[in-house]
Amino acid sequence: MELNHPVWSQLTTAYGEGAEVVELLHRLEPNAADGALRQELFDLLLHQNTIYTATLAAMPYLANLAERTPDDQALLDLYITCGLMKLSREGEAEAPIEQSGEFRRKRQNLLDEETVRSIADGYRSGIARLAALYGKAAQFLTAAAAEGEEDEEKVYLLAAHAAYEGQETLARLLFDFPRGDEYVGACPSCDKDWYIWPREADAQADGEAAGGLIVYGQDPILEGMDDQVPVEVTPSAPSDWRPELRSLEHEARRLDAVRLALDIPFLAGSAQCPKCGEQRSVWEVLTGGSE
Repeated sequence: MELNHPVWSQLTTAYGEGAEVVELLHRLEPNAADGALRQELFDLLLHQNTIYTATLAAMPYLANLAERTPDDQALLDLYITCGLMKLSREGEAEAPIEQSGEFRRKRQNLLDEETVRSIADGYRSGIARLAALYGKAAQFLTAAAAEGEEDEEKVYLLAAHAAYEGQETLARLLFDFPRGDEYVGACPSCDKDWYIWPREADAQADGEAAGGLIVYGQDPILEGMDDQVPVEVTPSAPSDWRPELRSLEHEARRLDAVRLALDIPFLAGSAQCPKCGEQRSVWEVLTGGSE
């Protein structure tokens, strides 16, 4: 849908109507590297994991910015944020974009079928073009690894990649816990929380940290909880990993996201619930049993 189309004023954002999105897109076109301006646009299009009809309509223009910017950080920012937008779309992943819940919200005026189809076509095109930029974004972060780039940004990149690939459960897990200093989920057997923390790292023969995860039944940072005895997570062999975890481990090592790569055998592993004693899959605990 062209930026001069009058229907933009009928589209919704987090704080108003889509005309403001058009203005910001015009301002960013010659200078996508302006981080403050990008954030101003993102704040309209994505709020607390919720997107809007203006977000759907803006996607091909966000793809334009990502494809054309010479600024690597701007490309990375657009790739990751648009991946989170894709993950935040209201509706089943397999359902047509035309049936997205954003079109049916109370604040959104009813749009005619042709307009909805035009927005949906643009959204699909934009997402496909953004997905194709993964290699370029990964190349930038791989080069930045030599300068000590933080693992957290690499995990966000891998989360967005998973979102574009349709691996929504994995994408949510990575977006929710990018630092890896704590994972939180609930035991499927007793519904009690698991607080999964990194084990104190030991060194392997090759000098790489051995990694490992442990489970607490109470949040260890709470007062009086520091005397808990944690439960060790038993890692699983790569042959038993889910396909998306195998792919994630490969990409994590390619990006030098070492901490995440070391966590994967344990995220695919199992542990005895500190509360009910049942042996449960860590993946099921963290994803609510999603397959």
